[in-house]
Amino acid sequence: MREFLRRGQATYSELSAALPTLSDKVLSDRLAQLTGAGVIERHRIPGWPPRVRYILTNQGRALEPVVRSMWEWGTARRDALG
Repeated sequence: MREFLRRGQATYSELSAALPTLSDKVLSDRLAQLTGAGVIERHRIPGWPPRVRYILTNQGRALEPVVRSMWEWGTARRDALG
């Protein structure tokens, strides 16, 4: 997921691999919510099989410092709990 934030784009399979504990349904729902909120854009990649690339919008990039801080807090908290 951090790679997605750094690069600003990822395919569904890349996101799914980065979040292995998330079910496909939950991931699909969250991506739809983020698309609806204008945080990411969904782009179909031509060809077969059908593929989709998710790209951060400017609004999504503006959230990067917040998400980074939350990630760092969560990592520190996880490490403190053992």
